[in-house]
Amino acid sequence: METWYDKEEDVFNIQLKQGVYWKSIELPSGVTIDIAKDGSVMAIEILRASKVFSGDVKKVIETASLAVA
Repeated sequence: METWYDKEEDVFNIQLKQGVYWKSIELPSGVTIDIAKDGSVMAIEILRASKVFSGDVKKVIETASLAVA
């Protein structure tokens, strides 16, 4: 599993596993879920992450952005 945060784009991504990509499901909340051909979830992308998360969860994003920098 790998996570990263792009501060300029304000995107938080959680890569759960590798696999053969099939399609993405876009939810109205700004969340995109990448699905593998076997039907499993490969990744979750959250747009406008700093607006979605607050409190302790926001600290996780800030820590991720420092690790990438």
